[in-house]
Parts: sequence; C-alpha cells; structure tokens
Amino acid sequence: MKKIFFVILILASAYLRPVSAALPPVSGDELLGGGPSFTITPNPVSGSYFSLNLDFSYNEYPDAAIIISDVLGKTVYFQSLKQSDFAEGRVRITVMDANLDKGVYFLQIKSGDATKTQKLAIR
Repeated sequence: MKKIFFVILILASAYLRPVSAALPPVSGDELLGGGPSFTITPNPVSGSYFSLNLDFSYNEYPDAAIIISDVLGKTVYFQSLKQSDFAEGRVRITVMDANLDKGVYFLQIKSGDATKTQKLAIR
C-alpha cells in the first residue's frame, strides 16, 4: 500500500510542478494585447470626455469598433470607427453620451479576431 501511495505521489508531483513562462510586461491598464494598439487619455476620467489615441491604421483594422463593457461584461457603449477617425488618429467620447456612470469599465477595440482591452475608470 505504501509503494502505491509513493508512486502516485511521485506521478502527481510531476504534474503539479510550476510552469514558468516568459510573459511580456503589461501595464496596469492593459489587460489583453495583440490587437489594435490605442491609449486612453485621460484615464482615470474626471471630466466630461476622454479620447482614444489610435496607434493603428484603417488598412490594418478596417472594421474596428469600440466596445465599452461594465464589470459584469454587459456592453454599455458601441461605436464603429470611421475612416475619418483614422485620419485624425483620435476618437473623442463624451461620458454623458456614452451613458457612463462613475466606476470601472473595460474598453475594447475589436476588429475581426483581433481585440485589445484596457481598463477605463470614470470618477
């Protein structure tokens, strides 16, 4: 019985070893990377609007859209990006128009399978 327990313990320990992986550094507001690159300014938002600085082109992500979700995952705001947004390199969103109360949200820019999510705080 002790031999069986010992063999099981050895096998289990082989599967329970920690796996180390080299992960790229992530800022406090960036949650998921690999998609369209953007920054939110200011963040946290204490005024009546905030801006998204787009660091990608229309040619890279022609069907990009902005999605803002609450902490429960419910979409509270959606806006498709237009070619003129890319020409300016910035999208301005008014807090009142987006119907955002004080709190934490997740802002995504999604285009096809490519998505990037950042935390958005409204004060």
